[in-house]
Amino acid sequence: MEKNRNTCCSKVLAVIFTMTFVAVMYVNQQALIYQMGLKVKQNNDVYTKLVDHNKIVIYNVLNLRSPVSLERKLLAGKVELSMPSKWQVVKLVKKGPIASLFASGRQENRFK
Repeated sequence: MEKNRNTCCSKVLAVIFTMTFVAVMYVNQQALIYQMGLKVKQNNDVYTKLVDHNKIVIYNVLNLRSPVSLERKLLAGKVELSMPSKWQVVKLVKKGPIASLFASGRQENRFK
């Protein structure tokens, strides 16, 4: 009777352990599925924002580089352009940031 009771008890414990393990794994999988769903939603939102931003940037680039658009903007603002005189043209030479500080100081002294 003792052996029968021990085997029955061990079988019940094995079933309880197995059911508990399966339940914990099920809950874990559901939590992972939920987290993955959130990640997919966040990625989809980021993707949508990037696509919208890309469309806006493409639109702006196409309009900014269009000579017709520039002409319309200038005419709408009643801006009159003319060729500058020779004394109005400034030639810029690309140098390092420190050299440009010293060069600008020398140029100011030259015109005094």
